[in-house]
Amino acid sequence: MAAPTGAAITVSAQSPSMRRRFALVFNSKAGHAVPRLLDGVLDIVRQSGAQVFQLPARNAAEAAERVSEAAQQGGCDAVIAAGGDGTFRAVATGAAGSGLAVGVIPLGTGNVLCHEMGLRRRARSVADMLLEGPEIDVRGGLVNGEPFFLMAGAGFDARIVARLNYRTKRVLGRGAFTYPVLKTLTEGPRSFDIELDGRCFEASWVILTFASRYGGSFVLTRDTGVGHDHLIAVVIDARSRLGIAGHALSLALGRLTNPQTRPVGVHVLPVKLARIGLQIAVPVEIDGDAAGISPIEVSAEGPRVRLIVPPAYVADLTKRHTNRVTSES
Repeated sequence: MAAPTGAAITVSAQSPSMRRRFALVFNSKAGHAVPRLLDGVLDIVRQSGAQVFQLPARNAAEAAERVSEAAQQGGCDAVIAAGGDGTFRAVATGAAGSGLAVGVIPLGTGNVLCHEMGLRRRARSVADMLLEGPEIDVRGGLVNGEPFFLMAGAGFDARIVARLNYRTKRVLGRGAFTYPVLKTLTEGPRSFDIELDGRCFEASWVILTFASRYGGSFVLTRDTGVGHDHLIAVVIDARSRLGIAGHALSLALGRLTNPQTRPVGVHVLPVKLARIGLQIAVPVEIDGDAAGISPIEVSAEGPRVRLIVPPAYVADLTKRHTNRVTSES
């Protein structure tokens, strides 16, 4: 199902002449083999005459607090989230509603946001974006009152994330998912309750997303994208090991994006308010990080943040919005 008609895209891009002062939040535990990209980007930024100062933080909550303080005090043009999607979430939470722009240096394993924006993981590309890239207005959502800006999941993928060894992930990258995936597949699907805008479902896996991508480069849906402000629910009801494996393969092959190739038992629909696992407790993940156990309430009406993006992404957002309006009129 397509997103509701009449929803306006929030591109309203702004492109300053050049940003001169950056705050940096660096997650040293993100991804693997990342220092070269980080050092390369910071070298180029500093060679341009810009300043970078670090905001020390021991965890996501402290990072959000430090960014919020920096936004209130002023003195910087933007804050950089150097890490994965979880680091971006922490930084965006602190900057939300302040007007302080947020940029990224993609150091994580999946980097959904990086793939979403079409950002090349090259020092020059990232540095140019940080220095002179346009800004778009991005709406987030709320999970039990806490902001998120990309996606939240429950069930199958959250069970995988809960088993993930983060030290192994830092060394092996995507290879660290092999054992958790196989172990979770061996156990088979586990059903739980979902309520989406008053409609009740039973499923073994649900993804609530503002992004079109999933797990990095996989295309999950074409009904939304960062900057479109549509929260889309992908509800997967699999009743066997073979069924859940088949649905996961369909996601990887992009078959969930097309109603003609979408497997039976998969629903894709816009949502404003979701309640998950009120009757049956189920693991939850947010932006690839374990986030405890249900029950959770997810709202599409969260805070806004200014996101620095490559110029090509603004053009892509505008084109996609124009095509949607044309097809719906």
